[in-house]
Amino acid sequence: MDFFDNFSMTHWTWFIIAMILLGLEMAIPGVVFMWIAIASLVIGAIVFFMPHLGWELQFIIFAILSIVSVAGGRIFIKKNPIQSDDQTLNQRGNQHIGHVYNLIRDMENGKSKIRIGDSNWSVEGDFDAKEGDKVKVVGVDVTLLIVEKV
Repeated sequence: MDFFDNFSMTHWTWFIIAMILLGLEMAIPGVVFMWIAIASLVIGAIVFFMPHLGWELQFIIFAILSIVSVAGGRIFIKKNPIQSDDQTLNQRGNQHIGHVYNLIRDMENGKSKIRIGDSNWSVEGDFDAKEGDKVKVVGVDVTLLIVEKV
């Protein structure tokens, strides 16, 4: 217990912890470390003005501030969702809706394949078509593209 007898946390310690947490937020984005870093900055400011505050109380305040800031951050993000310029980001199939492609196989039982870039996509439609016929993507069902004949 000798270590804890002389243990103290200065405002610089809390500011350094905040910088480490912000670095973690940049390396592992998830919008969690940022809120804990804010709690660390606040406790650093408190310790700056109250330097004789014991480390035990600092940790208790830090834990409470972390919970409050993470909860507040979640509420803020829920009320103000992050808007993307591309609404189909991370939805590869939806990016192809409205585009026209050539079949690379004959349509059998309403199923075939098309080539997009360097990959083949399974397609489904209620019509007969031959290899090379043009089809337009009109919908997506997970990884299956729904097409109609052009």
